[in-house]
Amino acid sequence: MSIEKQIPILVQLAAADAVAKELEANIEQERGEIDGVRVEVAGLTEHLEIDHASIQEMEKTRGDLVQELRLMSGQIDRSRERLQRARNEREVNAAERELDELRKLQRDRDDEIKRLVSLVDLARTSIQEAEERKGELEARLEGSLEGSTKCIAELEAKLSANQKERQDAASKLPGLVLRRYESMHQRGKVPIAKTHDGTCLGCYVGLPPMVFHTMLSRREFEECPTCHRIIYYEPPPSPEEQQAADEEAADQASSEASS
Repeated sequence: MSIEKQIPILVQLAAADAVAKELEANIEQERGEIDGVRVEVAGLTEHLEIDHASIQEMEKTRGDLVQELRLMSGQIDRSRERLQRARNEREVNAAERELDELRKLQRDRDDEIKRLVSLVDLARTSIQEAEERKGELEARLEGSLEGSTKCIAELEAKLSANQKERQDAASKLPGLVLRRYESMHQRGKVPIAKTHDGTCLGCYVGLPPMVFHTMLSRREFEECPTCHRIIYYEPPPSPEEQQAADEEAADQASSEASS
């Protein structure tokens, strides 16, 4: 197969690969957005479980402290009775010390109960906010999942058709040329480039004069010494063709800007 027939096939193959790259990026983006929402919902669910467990633990501790206060109140009453029945200074001092210690413990328990009540209120506020956020995300997920699933299916169908087109184009190329193309493609680069005047339009570096001179006959492909792309010669566009290309590029840029 002549190089003249191989060039449009290579161009078609490169275009198919560019489309595939864009489709794969769009599919990944759609999946990533849904996965991101799911991850946040899972995180909120875990956060809610921890907060509920924390509230239960704090409520249990508060209940234990309240029970301890009740017992302590009884101890204080008994200490007061002992103080009233004290018969000498030693018994009075002992009863007063015991009463002071019990009152201090009582204040400490009261402060701890108030702190727990404040923490429980904060946890409940956090739970309310988390539940509201989770509800919003679940509603968003439910509403967008169908649309995203449909979009992904459409993108995958286009990708499948594109892959078939690529296979058809690849099957028409000689094995050596295809292997050179695939080797460059696997490195993440556009495998082909053209030149009009001796400058590689893939890396924009000038080609050696002998290489460019050989390419003018268009009998075989060369390799750019700088970027290693498969390179071929294409005559420069006529003024009319250049004008049409410039207008098309301007229209495309205007369309992208307006969108």
